[in-house]
Amino acid sequence: MKPITLILCVVLVASCQSKKEEKPSQKVVAAKPVPPPVLKVADDGKPIRYPEPLPDSVKARKFQDGYDSINSLIFAVLDALEKKDTTRLVRAMISQKEFSNWLWWEFPASIPENAPLDFAWDNLARKADRGLRWLLSDYGGQKLRYVSHRFEEGEDKYQTFKVHSKTRVVVKDSLGNEHTLTQIGSVVEMNGSFKLMSYRDRD
Repeated sequence: MKPITLILCVVLVASCQSKKEEKPSQKVVAAKPVPPPVLKVADDGKPIRYPEPLPDSVKARKFQDGYDSINSLIFAVLDALEKKDTTRLVRAMISQKEFSNWLWWEFPASIPENAPLDFAWDNLARKADRGLRWLLSDYGGQKLRYVSHRFEEGEDKYQTFKVHSKTRVVVKDSLGNEHTLTQIGSVVEMNGSFKLMSYRDRD
């Protein structure tokens, strides 16, 4: 399984104007996301980045490969886990682009950037990679039947999305034994689209 890591693509471009004159190579890197301005800071420290009512462009945001409900997301994860489909398991989690362009700027740590964006994503990705490896090690290849789920830390609301925290998924194995999966991370909800924030690398 390839780990989820932060990758910056660097392309070297060289062109020649004439036989006597050459342009030096140039590095072209992806531009960093430009944060929306902070309009105000709520009492809980969360930045308010957009006017109310929300602009249509913000209300139209949808996660790529997102699911239309929490249940469908969990069922998809269990199915991919049985098949050891790591690609599908990774796609069930928010992408670097979704985190960098949308989610990060509404976390209190983004104002000021106490934790830089690149560091925040890299830290999240490394923990998610460890959590996914743990999940696959414990349950990969097993047919697990969904029983129930709960969020032990409830719901955390931001201006444009919600985070359902500390997921607990109860399942039964083929022998009827019950297990509680703790490695499935928080669920992010945005405009009716759902994905995992990450996989948990500890209980």
